Amino acid sequence: MKHTKAGAFLLDLLWPNRCDCCLRRIPYDALICTECAHELNTLRVSNGDWQTCNPEVQVPWDGAAAVCKYAGAAKKGILAAKDGRCGFVRFMGTELAAAVRELLPEQLPDLITWVPVTKRRRLEQGCAHAERLAKACAETLGIPAAGNLLAEQSGKIRQHELPKELRKVYANRFTHTGVRLDGKTVLLCDDVLTTGSTLIRCTEQLREAGADKVYIAVIAYRMRE
Repeated sequence: MKHTKAGAFLLDLLWPNRCDCCLRRIPYDALICTECAHELNTLRVSNGDWQTCNPEVQVPWDGAAAVCKYAGAAKKGILAAKDGRCGFVRFMGTELAAAVRELLPEQLPDLITWVPVTKRRRLEQGCAHAERLAKACAETLGIPAAGNLLAEQSGKIRQHELPKELRKVYANRFTHTGVRLDGKTVLLCDDVLTTGSTLIRCTEQLREAGADKVYIAVIAYRMRE
């Protein structure tokens, strides 16, 4: 263990560890800086806030958990995660686990999965940040993570680039893989809940695969101004 810490310290001298949200230099074993952690606390939301702001959306999930609004340090951290940095996502995995425990205080889900990406997108980004988030959350909660439940068909368009009215159609690129989930309670993770199109489609696919209950968990809600 001492050798591992010493190696990490020496590595940090050559390639300093930086906060994903603001790029400040931080200790080699830190995930984000204290300033951004404080700002994230000011952006906190309650689990039901997105649905309160979007009452017209008929959601198929049984409940939603989130940490904060999609703004400030949260927005910067999520954009950094899309570029392959992982400190913010690892930090938020623990925070999101706390929100899930608040949502489900009596019985945790049987397993966690995430909104998938194509192999090409994974290579472009260098990682799948929703997968990293889900696995960090799963580790904190002590439940299994499964990445073989959903698949994304190839496409060059990025959903966040589409107008709201087209996102629902484009979300049809997500399908279940055929793995049966009969009677299971599943937690589905992603980074941001905006219109709900992707998470609605993925939830429907998990139910089609037999899931009894599906809950969603995201780092941030994009709230209406």
